[in-house]
Amino acid sequence: MAIPLLAWSYERVHNVRSSSLTSFREDDYAQNRHIDYPVVSGPSTFVWQENTMHGFGHINAKVAVNGKGEFFQLKLVRISSSDANSINGEWDVFKDQVPTCAGCKGYVYVTSPGASPEYLKGYVSNGLVSYGFTANLDPNTRYDE
Repeated sequence: MAIPLLAWSYERVHNVRSSSLTSFREDDYAQNRHIDYPVVSGPSTFVWQENTMHGFGHINAKVAVNGKGEFFQLKLVRISSSDANSINGEWDVFKDQVPTCAGCKGYVYVTSPGASPEYLKGYVSNGLVSYGFTANLDPNTRYDE
């Protein structure tokens, strides 16, 4: 059986990861609350194929709040567009396993290979709540083909 060769299979693929976020912010516009959290840990990974809707993204963020920890998960669930340095799409966000932002619009931007420093940053929002994040990429783990 022959496997058809599709044009999108020639698009470049990228993979980046970070062991921990450098910043994480939550804005709750209904409660007029804006918090820049101290990040305890925050591994993240993103894999995508340029100019397609193929990809994956996930962030686990543990943050410090009044001497205790809270846990956020940001999941890129649908890609609407992508290029060499960015992914746009829909995200689901959970705070301590409770959904806070389902189908929210957002993006992640990744610096070009060789930039100094190499980092990622992103923003997710539904107009009622929003989340912003930044992270330095782990050295020698970026994959661009």
